[in-house]
Amino acid sequence: MAVILMFDAGGCSAPRLYELLLALGNEVRVVDASFRTDDALEALGEADALALSGRRRARSSSDVLGTALIRGARESGMPIVGVCYGAQLLNNSMGGTLEMMDRRLTGLNEVRVDRVDPAFSGLPSDRARFYEARARRIRRLAPGLRDVAWSDAGGVEAYVGDRVYGFLFHPELSGGAGVIVMRGALEALGILHPRGRRP
Repeated sequence: MAVILMFDAGGCSAPRLYELLLALGNEVRVVDASFRTDDALEALGEADALALSGRRRARSSSDVLGTALIRGARESGMPIVGVCYGAQLLNNSMGGTLEMMDRRLTGLNEVRVDRVDPAFSGLPSDRARFYEARARRIRRLAPGLRDVAWSDAGGVEAYVGDRVYGFLFHPELSGGAGVIVMRGALEALGILHPRGRRP
């Protein structure tokens, strides 16, 4: 059983992300913006992987602590999964950029996926609907990252890199398709054994 440290950045769906990671057979420990950086990094040192949740509103404390956790995980070679804000912060911390969209993207959105990628290979087709709640999109992917899902409304919807996955949508709010995608990503990152417990 892997130990995942989840950074709860204050998003409404963070409890659902926690439940999904737990249901997939992991032990999940949580830190949030109230933690001192040293204490959060100490918790990271006892984990096998890092997960970064979405957030409800911009807070500099979330950016600072999240970036410190990403840096610590990257330096140790630890796998990282970012969701929504977590994926945006991960891309930015590795050298990518964001931009505001013309309108906020909220609700189910049709996404085209690369089914060759392990995160999406379990889906029945190259299109799926995922829940979104964001106002920013990726302007430039960081060096070493590759996009693996896209939509007309939101641009890059998911990316993969060395020991990282980023999802701009919310797998934890996307029903069965979201479970399939998160399971595939965790398996590809070596966090979850392919024969691990199913939710």
